Amino acid sequence: MSKLMYQRLDDILDILIKQSYPVAMTELTNAFSVSDRTIRTDITNLNDALKNVGASVSLLRGEGYVLNILNEKTFTSWRNDSITSSMPTLTSLQERQTFLLYLLFKEAAPLSLEDFLERLFVSKNTFYSYLKSLRTLLAPYGLKIINRPNIGFELVGNELAKRQAISDLLIVKDLQEYLVGFTETELSLFDNINLELLKKIQLAYFEPLGLLDSDYYHKNILSHFALALSRITDGKRLTDFPVEVFTLKKEANVLMERFFTEIEDAFQVILSNEEKEYFIYHLSINAPRLVEMEQNSNPSNPAAKEIVSELLQAIKNASNFDWRTDKLLIQDLTSHIEGFINANLMDASRRNPLLETIKKSFPLAYDLCLMPLKNIGLEHGLTFSEDEVGYISLHIAGAIERSAYNKYRKQRVILICGTGRAMSRIIEAKINKHYQEKIEILHRLSFIEVQQHDLSEVDFVITTVPLEQLKMPHIYINMRQLDKDINKVGAFIEKMALKTATVFDLFHETCFFHSPNVQTKEALLKMMTQVLESQGIVSHDFYESVCRRETISQTNINQTLAIPHPMSLKAQQSRVAVAILPSGIDWGNGENVHFVFLFAIKKEDYEETGDIYSILLDFIHQKESQKKILHSNKYATFIEEMKKMN
Repeated sequence: MSKLMYQRLDDILDILIKQSYPVAMTELTNAFSVSDRTIRTDITNLNDALKNVGASVSLLRGEGYVLNILNEKTFTSWRNDSITSSMPTLTSLQERQTFLLYLLFKEAAPLSLEDFLERLFVSKNTFYSYLKSLRTLLAPYGLKIINRPNIGFELVGNELAKRQAISDLLIVKDLQEYLVGFTETELSLFDNINLELLKKIQLAYFEPLGLLDSDYYHKNILSHFALALSRITDGKRLTDFPVEVFTLKKEANVLMERFFTEIEDAFQVILSNEEKEYFIYHLSINAPRLVEMEQNSNPSNPAAKEIVSELLQAIKNASNFDWRTDKLLIQDLTSHIEGFINANLMDASRRNPLLETIKKSFPLAYDLCLMPLKNIGLEHGLTFSEDEVGYISLHIAGAIERSAYNKYRKQRVILICGTGRAMSRIIEAKINKHYQEKIEILHRLSFIEVQQHDLSEVDFVITTVPLEQLKMPHIYINMRQLDKDINKVGAFIEKMALKTATVFDLFHETCFFHSPNVQTKEALLKMMTQVLESQGIVSHDFYESVCRRETISQTNINQTLAIPHPMSLKAQQSRVAVAILPSGIDWGNGENVHFVFLFAIKKEDYEETGDIYSILLDFIHQKESQKKILHSNKYATFIEEMKKMN
């Protein structure tokens, strides 16, 4: 059983404890078959879990991750408790409140005050403070916590509301554990039913309906079905279902009737009409394409295709990311948008529990979608909520990852040789002997042929014919010193790789502010913007655009770092202004940030500077680097620490 948030954190911690040397990122990604980004997120979560138990994980530049034991006694005590105890780790107020909520939902009979105090290890006053917070949390669901004399505390209210509260407040739908299996919370909540049997039956019936293409939606359905069966098994049934349930398409309806029959036999339960409606409702919300829409409803597929086309064109216009011919992305987005349109027709919104994670993990993708979808929604009479923007951002994040991968592909080359095919094959063989891991020779052409050839997909040209007039990157090889000049190709390849400015060139000492004398977020942004404007980097309306973007959605990634930026790419030059605030500054909603990176990026540079987001996401994890930058007002220290990021 996982002691930490999910099992992989326990496993990573075990590796770090056992190794006496830094553990490389590749070693961790290979061990768990996940991406670098996932491991970085894991390390952040692990540090959150370790911050109160005398330990932390840090990254040594060029070496890997190490576990730092800051308090041997505290950490050892916690670790021993972790190994021997099956009780949940209640190291924070949030964890104790969540456990209290779990007990209120899960226990068959009311619990006394003494029961709660014993399980939570808190005082009476602390317990009542938790109770007050939970009552506020449950109020929107119409649920109340009452204390019956001589009986105990009990959660009362509508069963449907209780199920919604359990789903929203207890089942943490993160990007890792939730998607690949049942979370620890789910295993505890649903311990009275056979989850693997339910999963097996569901897979058998849902595969013919094409519901396995999205892990997230499939898991949502499975989780709600498990919740219903668990509650029914405990005798907590729905007595009414006051929500409109739409008719499923014929094939889906037939399969669901068979599904209900098998579920009743397998779990020895009887599903009332209300319970069946609960199942169908959550199936419809997560797979709207299975719903039979009215004859006079607007067909969703043509509209979905149009919206996808408009979105990709808007992203191209705003950023130069061009995915208008990306068949995989277009197919996935069209399917998703079609489901979204159907959900709108059903007047059913889809809550996105992953929204904050998406904003923090994929800020570039989220921003690329936010304003275009708002405008597209107005044109089509649809409302793309932040939740829906988050879902769509995941598709764009995938395209960005593929674009990043393509940066590291072989460079595509054309070989121009004017002395015939035999010689061109010899030259090709010599080049491949040295550089086949770095370049791919697409064609061997004569000078006449190259004039008729489309060079749009070519990175550079290797030519034995002097071509001073050729406007694209090229390197000349003198046939008289063939072997010597072929050796120069390596240097040219490296030059091509470094042709674009590095992301660190976005920073400049004149736009670096340590401990600025400002008291508000607005004053800080105004001061930073004025400096950018005085240098001719941005125009006079830049500040107004940055403030408007903040009103739509705050740009702080967490309570440490914010990345404000304008509504559109309107800089004359690309620059990232930086403010370091040791005492922090209120960014709204009670969040006090210490690092502010104000983005001023030219449209033409947007794709090439995308790596800045990855660097800042790495920076969030690096507490030691943050401390050094906060304690030093030198620009050189800032740059030195930033260059340590992966």
